[in-house]
Amino acid sequence: MRRARQTCEIALAESQALKSSDTPVEIDHRISEKSFGIFAGRNLNLLRLALGYEGFEEMLHSHNEAPPAGEKISQVYSRAARFYEDKVVPHLERGETVLVVCHQYVLEPLALYLSGLPPTDYKHLKLPNGKALSGVDLVKFRDKESGGTAALRKEINDLSIMWAILLYAATFLLGSLVRAISTSEAGIPSALFRSIIVACLAASTFYTYLDIDFAASKRKVTSTVKYVVYLWMAVRWVVGLSLIFSGFLYQSEADLYKVLWVLFWMVPPALTSPVLSVLWGGNLYPSAVLSRTLSIVAPLALLATLKVANLPINVDSLIFFGIILILGLAIPGAIAQFWRDKSPVESNHHSKNWKFIGVLAVAFMALATGFQFTPATFLSDIFSSTDTARSLACLQQLAIATLVFVSMRVAATLTSVVTKGKLSKAEARDAYILLVNPNFFLWAALFIGVSATTSDVKYAVFWASLGFFCIPLIEQILFMNSFGNDILRETLRSSRVATEDIKKLFLQLDTDGSKSLDRTEIMELLGLIEDMTTGERSSEEVRSYVTDYLFNILDSDGNGSVDLAELEEYVSTYGLVANLNVVSAIASPVGA
Repeated sequence: MRRARQTCEIALAESQALKSSDTPVEIDHRISEKSFGIFAGRNLNLLRLALGYEGFEEMLHSHNEAPPAGEKISQVYSRAARFYEDKVVPHLERGETVLVVCHQYVLEPLALYLSGLPPTDYKHLKLPNGKALSGVDLVKFRDKESGGTAALRKEINDLSIMWAILLYAATFLLGSLVRAISTSEAGIPSALFRSIIVACLAASTFYTYLDIDFAASKRKVTSTVKYVVYLWMAVRWVVGLSLIFSGFLYQSEADLYKVLWVLFWMVPPALTSPVLSVLWGGNLYPSAVLSRTLSIVAPLALLATLKVANLPINVDSLIFFGIILILGLAIPGAIAQFWRDKSPVESNHHSKNWKFIGVLAVAFMALATGFQFTPATFLSDIFSSTDTARSLACLQQLAIATLVFVSMRVAATLTSVVTKGKLSKAEARDAYILLVNPNFFLWAALFIGVSATTSDVKYAVFWASLGFFCIPLIEQILFMNSFGNDILRETLRSSRVATEDIKKLFLQLDTDGSKSLDRTEIMELLGLIEDMTTGERSSEEVRSYVTDYLFNILDSDGNGSVDLAELEEYVSTYGLVANLNVVSAIASPVGA
């Protein structure tokens, strides 16, 4: 609401309309954003996962469906049309110019109304912000965006984002399986593999950063979340440096895997952290800003550590990560920000339509990583050992990897508990992501530079890459279950409120004080419920059909009337409004 008012003020100021004392500014609730009910402020990706893609689209983008306690598009269409006729038309008839500033889910139905189209023709159009469209242009835009390749592209875009984490895990496992089955000793040539990683990261960075305004992002990152993340990274570095320089950890080259796992603790958060933030309901800005900052500072500190510690790691291998920072992060990020600043409307529209390219780029990177880092002897080492040392190395590194990944998440979870009330829920999710999502490819650059790649080191890198791409899928399932339970509790709470409202309606209709309603009164009750929920009554024929259906169920004792206890029991169990909508939809062809 505040953003719409600011937009209005900026537009009037730029047009110099405010210089005229005859330019009134009015606020009208009829063009407030659509009410999303209990879905307001929820993460879209988790909603899609909880509801299913079709259920999500139907509930949010159908003209006759609404989220629990929310509005239908047809209701928004009606109030926006009334606003236009009451507030805008009189000015136009006097030859005056009117500026209307509102929100996406109001603009779209209002655009339908102005085009002479009914609410049943509603499609989620993603109208371009701040771009003037004539009536003819609007119809053309609608026809172009609501069908054919545009509709298919939208579905691919939504589904790819929705299933991104599953896609990453599946493609990694596919690449790993292909390598294990082929038993090929030679993986992807090193230069080609590095090129794939850099190119895929560049595509992912471009589409991620196209949605982020870094100039404003810094102001949106609170000092508390900075302190939490920086403090934990500092603790990790203190522990890691103590272990490395104590001499206790590294005695010979056979102990090199121990050093690598310590370094795994010390690397900064992955550059893909903002992607997880978007998918899991984070605040986005902390993930973007802090992962970028730490990815610039940490490699320099890591380079100094390796120089001083004199470990058998070729520090020139960090040049690979330098290339990643420049070609995979800095350049594509700068291009995205430049385009965003230069042409915000076109860049925003492009991002909304083609973001799936960034998702597919990470999936291809996962596929290549799974193939490259899976030992060719993996299956035999697990199921039919021909080399005891390799089998022991496989299981040993699995145990260490499990310990490292679990300890990271335990520490991050405890941090969320300790900072409860100090961080918002979204900030806490970002802090969690930054603390459990280390930059695997920076760490892998160290592996590439190891002079002696023993079985221990090879399996350390394999299990680390497996955890990096696959553990987030388990986390997402847990987040989704928690999210679903939260939605269910909120829905039940809304149902209890609805039950109380229906009790009031029952008493209102029970004019004779009999504490029961006959068939005619039940039919009127349904009409009143429709007034409260849909805002318009269905035809008498439809309500008569629904009344007969409900009356046979509600009159459990067969005495020809429905008492309050019978009605409350049914509503608390099934939800009368939901059942009424379903039956109305089934019965509507009869009414037609």
